[in-house]
Amino acid sequence: MAVTKLRKLVMSFFVTTPGEGSAWGPAVRVGFTAYMMSRLLVLAGAGLVAVARTQEQARAGLDRRPTLDHVRDTLMSWDAAWYQRIVEDGYPRSVPADVTFYMEEARAAFFPGFPYLARVVDVVIPGGSSVAMLVLNLVLGWVAVWACGHLARQLWGVEVATAAMVIVAIFPGSFVLSMGYSEALMLSLAAGCLVMLIRERWVWAGVLGLVATATRPNAIALALAALAMMWCVRHDAARRWRALATTAVIAVGFVATQWLIGWRAGEAGVWFRVQREAWDEGLSLGVSTARFIAEFIVDPLASPTRALTAASVIHVAGGVWAMWRTRTHPVVTAYTLGVVALMLSPATVTARPRFVLVAIGVLIAPVAWWLQNPQVAVRYRRSVELVAVGTLAAGLTASMAVYGLEGAIP
Repeated sequence: MAVTKLRKLVMSFFVTTPGEGSAWGPAVRVGFTAYMMSRLLVLAGAGLVAVARTQEQARAGLDRRPTLDHVRDTLMSWDAAWYQRIVEDGYPRSVPADVTFYMEEARAAFFPGFPYLARVVDVVIPGGSSVAMLVLNLVLGWVAVWACGHLARQLWGVEVATAAMVIVAIFPGSFVLSMGYSEALMLSLAAGCLVMLIRERWVWAGVLGLVATATRPNAIALALAALAMMWCVRHDAARRWRALATTAVIAVGFVATQWLIGWRAGEAGVWFRVQREAWDEGLSLGVSTARFIAEFIVDPLASPTRALTAASVIHVAGGVWAMWRTRTHPVVTAYTLGVVALMLSPATVTARPRFVLVAIGVLIAPVAWWLQNPQVAVRYRRSVELVAVGTLAAGLTASMAVYGLEGAIP
């Protein structure tokens, strides 16, 4: 009896309309297949990096390392190395004045949600912290794709959800789901939080949002989503207060993270100082993004980073247009615009494919628009879809290779 009640409770979270359960199973299988194929594309990109590194060692007269070591190093590069330091050593007890990128204490710039979870996994499975982080993200990556599919199904039905899972899985920014980064965890939690907000499951929305805002700073956009839900139920006082309380709970994750890092370092607000000093980060309110795009237009081949910034902004613009055309739910729209604003505002690290990945609305709304508004003759639609999927798949492999070879900043 208890098991039956628990099953009904779980299914009530995910089944949106009667009769959808039978259609959802095949959709999930399509999404899972796309996700596993996309991971092979990421490995292909990392394999290209491994070949290049092996050749560099041969030319330098050094002993060649195993290919798998190069692949692992690629997947654990950039920010993954900082998260690994937190997994192994925790947060610093103090941060020196004028801290730089080259100091170990610079790891105070990263949020604890993912490395603390990876620390637990590291205790459970053998192989060390890097294996724990990569295995964890292999699982979380699928959960993220699956959760985005649930959100799309909540808004537009199973057909859109199926295509949305495929697009999320192969979007070039999804390379990060296979690296030791925190986006897989944040995306899983954010999509789940949005579903719970739309379904007015206030407690679950608050819990998922709280953990998400302790995972990445841009997850604070979930608070905007909760405020949008407060507007949606503005004519019902009880529901309005629940939405407001959920907003407050979601924000607690960000505040608690600041307290934790500051408490460990013995300095309130140290996260902001490390961002400013070690990472040279600040607000440009879109000026840096505009400059990067202008530089790309002047010389398109000069910098992969500039090219990826321009491509990311173009995709965001198209995605925002699609959200408007499909009248995407205000909760998803508010969250997406919040993530986009936080992506475009910094002075150093601006628009990137991995930031676009977590702006869920700009990924799933174009899919909904395409399927609901056939603007192309039926005989041409399949060709257009194949070209789009092929382009994204190629971009995924290329992105992994470019970032692995340190040709651009992820």
